[in-house]
Amino acid sequence: MAKRAGVGATIAAAVIFSIVLASNFAVYYAAQEDARLHSTSNAADALADEGAVFEGAGAANILLREQAFLESNILDCGSAVALVSAAISTLKDVQTSANLTVVTSATPALRGPSADNLSMLAPFGGYVMGSLDTALHEEAKGGESTLGVSYFRNETHYVNLPARIEDMAGDCDQTLSDVRGVVSSTVESNCTASVFIPLIAAAAIPPSAEAVASGFRFAMESTIVGVAPCTVEVTVTVSQAKVMGLAGNFSVELRGEELVAFEQ
Repeated sequence: MAKRAGVGATIAAAVIFSIVLASNFAVYYAAQEDARLHSTSNAADALADEGAVFEGAGAANILLREQAFLESNILDCGSAVALVSAAISTLKDVQTSANLTVVTSATPALRGPSADNLSMLAPFGGYVMGSLDTALHEEAKGGESTLGVSYFRNETHYVNLPARIEDMAGDCDQTLSDVRGVVSSTVESNCTASVFIPLIAAAAIPPSAEAVASGFRFAMESTIVGVAPCTVEVTVTVSQAKVMGLAGNFSVELRGEELVAFEQ
């Protein structure tokens, strides 16, 4: 009996040990799972934070390149809007790290929300009517393979530079149109500056006054370049100074040139 009692005690001890081992394993597994989930959560949060930084950096680079384009080019009044739109459509930025890639593509924005959650780009965030507005299509892909974490975002943000290209182009084109209208309806026998230059200056008064009232700088030059027929070269310049940009204030200049002929 004693021998059997010893066996029974051994069996009982083994059962107890198994229960304790199983319990300890459960606790250990739960702790490991909690740590894994915590690491996974941290990895997901880190990817989201990095994605937000990359989105902001991509947007900033697009705006800086738009500013550089406007600063370095004198735009033709008649084609300025189309030219700027085409230039914006070519802009693309790629931000990448070991675990994440964010691609930002730009297109001109015809409409959009007045506010955007890219707070790091304030006050350039959101759509502002009359400004140079851009829609940024941003796609983020990445993940942490060792933790089984993947990350994907596809969204659109709206940003703007307060460069009023359309308004400047409109004032410039209107000036040239008014000059054409006044001069073409005038019949003069003498092709002299004293006759035609004052007519051109008078025709430019309304659109030039509108441009100045809008905060633009306006200038016009006219020169007689031919007498058979009498032909006048007219150059109109409309510019916007102290435009706020990411790299500091800058200026935008539009220019229109036209030869206006007078049949004697």
